[in-house]
Amino acid sequence: MRRLRTVAAEAYAAFEVGSAQARFLRHIGRHGGLSQADLARATGTAPTLTGRALETLIARGWIRRRRSGQDRRQYVLELTASGQRVRAKVERARAKIIARLAGVLDAQDVADFDRIAEKILAELDGSHPNRAMLDMQV
Repeated sequence: MRRLRTVAAEAYAAFEVGSAQARFLRHIGRHGGLSQADLARATGTAPTLTGRALETLIARGWIRRRRSGQDRRQYVLELTASGQRVRAKVERARAKIIARLAGVLDAQDVADFDRIAEKILAELDGSHPNRAMLDMQV
C-alpha cells in the first residue's frame, strides 16, 4: 500500500498537488457544497490536516468557501474553474495509475478478485452463505 501511495504522490507532484489535496479536489468535485467537517469525515482525514490542505487549495485559487444557502452560519466548499482543471489532471493521473495496475491482471485474475471481493462483502453484510457454519466454528 505504501508503494501505491508513493506512485500516486509522484504522479500528482507533476502539477504540485499532494495526495490529500488530490483526494479533496476529487471529493469536492463530485460532492460540492459540503462543509470542511463533512469533507474531513467523508475522506477519513483528521480535521487539522483537512484545514491545512484546504488553506493551501484556497490560496492557490482552486477551492472557494461560500456561505451555505441552507444555513447562513455555515460555509461550503466548491471548486473554482482552475480547481476543476486541476481536478481533471488529478483524475487523468489516477486513471493512468489504475490502468497500469489493472494491465498486469488477466481475465482469471479479475474473476478471482471479483469472487473473493464478493465473499468479503457478503461477510461484512452478514449474508455469507456459510455464515452459520463459520459462527459454530468460532
